[in-house]
Amino acid sequence: MRILIGTGIALFSLLLVYFVVVAVPQIRCGGPFDRVRFQDGECVGVTDGSYVFDSRLAEIQADIKSENDWAAAEAEAQGTPMVKIGLLMPLTTTETSAVNVDTVRSSLEGAYVALHRANRTRELGDPQPLVQLHLANEGSRQQGWEFAVAQLEEMTDDDVPLVAVMGPAIGTVSTRDAAARLSDHGIPVITGATTADDLDNAHIGNLLRTAPSNSDFVTAMRHYLDGRPEGDLESGILVYDDVGQDTFVTSLRDAYEAQLGGYIQFSDQPFHGRSVEQGGSDVFYPITQNICSAEPDMVFFAGRAPDAEVFIEALSERVCRDSHLTVLFVEIGLYPRGEEVMELLDTGNITLLHATGYDPGWARGEKAAPEGFADFHEHYRDLVNLDAAALDNGYAVTYHDSLAIAVRAVRITLPQNDGVPSADEVTENLLLLNTENVVRGATGTLSFNRNRNGNPGGKYVPVIPLPYSEDFAESETYVTPSE
Repeated sequence: MRILIGTGIALFSLLLVYFVVVAVPQIRCGGPFDRVRFQDGECVGVTDGSYVFDSRLAEIQADIKSENDWAAAEAEAQGTPMVKIGLLMPLTTTETSAVNVDTVRSSLEGAYVALHRANRTRELGDPQPLVQLHLANEGSRQQGWEFAVAQLEEMTDDDVPLVAVMGPAIGTVSTRDAAARLSDHGIPVITGATTADDLDNAHIGNLLRTAPSNSDFVTAMRHYLDGRPEGDLESGILVYDDVGQDTFVTSLRDAYEAQLGGYIQFSDQPFHGRSVEQGGSDVFYPITQNICSAEPDMVFFAGRAPDAEVFIEALSERVCRDSHLTVLFVEIGLYPRGEEVMELLDTGNITLLHATGYDPGWARGEKAAPEGFADFHEHYRDLVNLDAAALDNGYAVTYHDSLAIAVRAVRITLPQNDGVPSADEVTENLLLLNTENVVRGATGTLSFNRNRNGNPGGKYVPVIPLPYSEDFAESETYVTPSE
């Protein structure tokens, strides 16, 4: 009897541990049968859109869920093959996370437009197989990337298999590790907003990049500077974030030094990006002193957008404001933005030269846009938002193109057996997206080959002056080479 009681107590204890450790966290994130769990204060993992990671994303997640359900019903009714593509990025955010809720929402909106076009039109190629998009949240600090990636890996064996992953958003060691693990599992990865140079096909097999690389951004800057009048913008100083884990800033610094080193005539100025959160503009005070002493024409800023805003604030208070200063900066879309930043630029006698992957003038009809932008914009206006300013951050066009690339790779892959291609089979065709199989994206007619290490050819990389001035406007937008 005592043995039975003891056994019962032991079983009860195990069940209690399971309930506390496993079931409760899963219930908190939608239930034990979802691919989502609670980790370090956030729900991470994979959903078809039914689990909402942030209430501010509810509307766009509902749109994605609706399109997934439509594809499933159509596949069943018509006997049409269907596959899943995963979108991996931070879908929960904080005030200090590398992406904010607006950029996440824009990313999902752009991906939704591509999903709708892929399933309902022939604009992204033969509309078979149908596509479902599943959202994989790795957490605001990427603390859940391993769990999210494990879920995606398991989905390759689903009845409707996962055949590709799109959307890694930030250039960090965690992103690189996640992409490498997916690649090692035979899953093709199409990056989203990552620009770090080490996130390409040369470093990680089975990977293509959607955004311009940092080297492409800096090449666009060099193209811009080469077109300036003689005697204008001749000397520069490098200000860089020295956080080694952030491969975006480290590879951007390397690109500045490699391609614009001839302009850098003064001592480099490091700062610790993570200190800006607590120290604000005071972190940059000794750097602004050194800039005033050196008197460069330009500052090459290798740091993230939130730090760039604080840096501009510090520059607006420098003692040498009577001397005009040009700051060169890299970001996917128009950032920083808003009246406050524009006032700081005016007060500080600063021009911000912003190399970017999207020009807001395209949606406003003010600038010549890539060939495929008009079709994207028409669908975006119908499905998401009529306001041209909603595209300014550049994430919607980038994530539209990321999914379009993934879909195109899937649809040029002929499965060895009846049904749909496997992830392994799709990887074999990634570097065939060229010549007759280009991707007509919103940001260019994109092509991919080994010569470019899986970086996009045909990609528009504008350099935009803020505040806008004809004196600082570029004469011709740089387009990345296709070969």
